[in-house]
Amino acid sequence: MQGYNLPGFLMINAYQFINIIYALLVLMILLFSFILCFTFYKRKIDRDKKIWQQDIAEMISQAIFQDDEEEESADISTRVKKLLKNLSFRNYMIDELIQTKKNLSGSSNGNIKKLYELLELDKDSFKRLLKPKWHFKARGIQELGVMEQIKYEKDIFKLANNENELVRNEMQCALVSFYGFSGLRFLDVTEYPISQWQQIQLLNNLNQVQPENFDDIKKWLQSSNESVVVFSLKLAALYNCYDVYNNVIDCLQRPGILVKTNALEYLKKMPQDGTSEHFVNHYTAENKSYNLSVIRALKDIGTEQEINFLLKKLHDNDDDIKAAAAKSLSCLHPLGISFLQTYLFADENPWKAIFLQITNERAA
Repeated sequence: MQGYNLPGFLMINAYQFINIIYALLVLMILLFSFILCFTFYKRKIDRDKKIWQQDIAEMISQAIFQDDEEEESADISTRVKKLLKNLSFRNYMIDELIQTKKNLSGSSNGNIKKLYELLELDKDSFKRLLKPKWHFKARGIQELGVMEQIKYEKDIFKLANNENELVRNEMQCALVSFYGFSGLRFLDVTEYPISQWQQIQLLNNLNQVQPENFDDIKKWLQSSNESVVVFSLKLAALYNCYDVYNNVIDCLQRPGILVKTNALEYLKKMPQDGTSEHFVNHYTAENKSYNLSVIRALKDIGTEQEINFLLKKLHDNDDDIKAAAAKSLSCLHPLGISFLQTYLFADENPWKAIFLQITNERAA
């Protein structure tokens, strides 16, 4: 009977097979050892944290109720001084202090900051800024920002154009935390876009802050960075800044749709004589969303002078534009919606649905 020959790649001698088995066993042993060591390490850290919690809780409690005249160094026991040589303890201590400070206010808040400085934990946070990995930098900035470490402001500002977005975001929040409105000076140099979410975060931090003047906003409205212009328009609206009206009008001529839309929001909130005329003059067929914003804004601040413009938009090819123009006309025209219903096309589609929608909205 003719023998069966195996293909060449399946011909493995016994020694090679045994070596492969040994290699796999070694890898399995190493993997198991790694998992075992990591598990023991995690358990040790968790066990240490439970022990540390009592020491940290006592120190924080003393700091919260400490009078300004008391000796700060008396709060550090010999045991804690020994623990402070442990990097894991220091990191855990920083986390606990930050969490506590976020939940406190007044003099107690200041005492937590003093304890942080007394233990020289600010140096640990600063070291993170010097590390090459972005998550260390972001964490360090956040810690220094929460703990109001203004002395590191120059080092933090150097990261204004860091390639990582989270690092930049933390830098921006830290400066605003330090200086309020003046902390926005990073807008003078930032080269990267500021995300919509980050703009919301910054505006929330500035909600209770009142700047002395708005000269900086005028400057930022001329920035080549579109996101800076958008954020500046939001600032102008937030602070009801009338001084930048003409600068905002100029923004209507810029190509960015976000800039135009936010300029409209500002002008709708703080209109002056001729504002609605500027809306009509800067109406463009390039973007439907922007066009709808213009027409809807005329509903709130328009005058009878814009009626002819809106009448033309009743013949637009887009039904959404027609509907928006009809709604604005029903508010601006002296005869209201009854004027629209006298049009020859009032019984045609989509006008039946449009008139019904306007009537229902008014009834509501």
